[in-house]
Amino acid sequence: MEQRFCQSCGMPLVEGNIGTNSDGSKSKDYCGYCYKGGVFLQDFNMSQMIEFCTQFTDQINKETGWNLTPQQAKAQMQQIFPTLKRWKEKDERSLIEKAIHLLSQCKEVTLASVNAEGFPRPVPLDKIHSLGCNEVWVVTAADSEKVADFRLNPKAGLSYSFYGDSVALRGTVEIITDDITCKRMWQEYFINYFPAGPADSNYVLIRFIGNEATIWINREFAHITI
Repeated sequence: MEQRFCQSCGMPLVEGNIGTNSDGSKSKDYCGYCYKGGVFLQDFNMSQMIEFCTQFTDQINKETGWNLTPQQAKAQMQQIFPTLKRWKEKDERSLIEKAIHLLSQCKEVTLASVNAEGFPRPVPLDKIHSLGCNEVWVVTAADSEKVADFRLNPKAGLSYSFYGDSVALRGTVEIITDDITCKRMWQEYFINYFPAGPADSNYVLIRFIGNEATIWINREFAHITI
């Protein structure tokens, strides 16, 4: 019998790892790690899928009898994946549209301020809202060093990434303290940090807007002005 391979991740299809269609029947093309009930289980592009699969090299070796290192597995995927059914169709979205989607996949961003000595201070923060690929809102404490930096210098850098794809932005920030916006952006878990709720004097929002972007998504690269 001809060996079939998952047309998403390249895994050999064997009894026990075959995916299912929306009607419950077995898929002819996809494994159960990628496809179940007629939908893909990961919202990835090809390069993200390669990064995702590489971390399971030991499991792949066990199921296939191969003996690949993660580096060898990744190199093999980079050769094979462009030939697979899921990735053959070209993604016609613009790079900006892809960056918008990438940001929607990210729960965390890294925001960098410039301190009084002129050194960058990068800090990972939860993303609470975003618009497009270059506007990001985060929450922080009014008495933090980051806010002190931004009160002196609103210039900032922000980056986000997801399974190997990334966007790095340069722009400026605005410190938001008005009651209406703070109440609108309030989320339940903030109470762990601001016990007085939306009226807590230490609760502030930071709105970052980037005007320059370096984008690396699915092997496409560009430096653009937004």
